[in-house]
Amino acid sequence: MTSPQKRKGHAAERAVVKWLRTYGFKANRVQAGRPDDQGDIEGLPGVVIEVKDRKQHNFEEYFTQLRRQIQAKDAWTGVIILKRRGQTDPADWIACMPAYEWIALLPHWTQMRDKERDVQP
Repeated sequence: MTSPQKRKGHAAERAVVKWLRTYGFKANRVQAGRPDDQGDIEGLPGVVIEVKDRKQHNFEEYFTQLRRQIQAKDAWTGVIILKRRGQTDPADWIACMPAYEWIALLPHWTQMRDKERDVQP
């Protein structure tokens, strides 16, 4: 039998998978017991997704884990999604990442913004 903490974590992962699927992503929970930890959710190539549902957060531990997972998956970025107390909709949860991951995304956002400007009449 799984512990209450694991059940709570699995429920949060399932909620994030369902939420991502509403946006068209082919997200799935990663099966437990894999020898290489590559995050909690798969289906977004090059992206590690880790989901946390805890009362107390340890960001040092989370960021160290995320860095290892990004390297193991040979991904280009990663994010940690934190469930907020009393919030059941993942859209209202917190997505966080180390600043070095965030700054690496900025050029991509700038390119998308510039392309949108080029399309405007």
